[in-house]
Amino acid sequence: MGLFSFVKTAGRKVGLFGGRAAAEAEAAKKAAAEAAAKGVAFDMVAADIKAAILSYVDVQQLGVTFDGDVATLTGTASAQADSERAVLVAGNTEGVGQVADQIEVKVPEPPAVHHTVVKGDTLSKIAREYYGVMRLFDVIFDANKPMLAHPDEIYPGQVLRIPPVPAPTHTVAGGETLGSIAKHWYGEAKRYEDIFAANSDQLASADAVAVGQRLTIPMINAKVPGAGGSAIA
Repeated sequence: MGLFSFVKTAGRKVGLFGGRAAAEAEAAKKAAAEAAAKGVAFDMVAADIKAAILSYVDVQQLGVTFDGDVATLTGTASAQADSERAVLVAGNTEGVGQVADQIEVKVPEPPAVHHTVVKGDTLSKIAREYYGVMRLFDVIFDANKPMLAHPDEIYPGQVLRIPPVPAPTHTVAGGETLGSIAKHWYGEAKRYEDIFAANSDQLASADAVAVGQRLTIPMINAKVPGAGGSAIA
């Protein structure tokens, strides 16, 4: 829960939906159209945002109000990620400057941090900034599905979820070196020294990798609270 800021001039235009075709989303779209026909702008935007959220995310008893440039969300979500996705759908709507998240989460988890995309950003660049590991761009992509359909389809002003994740592991394949592994994960072969230092308990030297070894890929200078920790494959 909380109040989140967004760029009012960026994002989905009112009336453009996506995601799944849910009966409740269809009903909300109809309500938005009826409000538009009556010229009730705030009701129209609220119904539009509700329809958009429900076309992407499952939030029970979802309520949306819109006043000024603030969208307020209520309801119940099964997971933290669903609540956060609802906030992003609302906030990444043209005309919305803030989202007041009042959605109750049944199983609270550590929250994600938010990143506002600027010109020149890529998911790889954002992953390097927040995780210290370029290759974790796919984590950010997955965390923002289904709103993101492709890793390259981000735009300035868009807000993305950056969830905390454990450090990844790498299983050594034939022909690999610490340099090639570092190139894969960091985009820089010279970062092999970081991998060696993080795995010095099982590596006698930087040239002593063996097929089948599982190496921790350290998330050095990660900005996301809780990032790192136990390794995952």
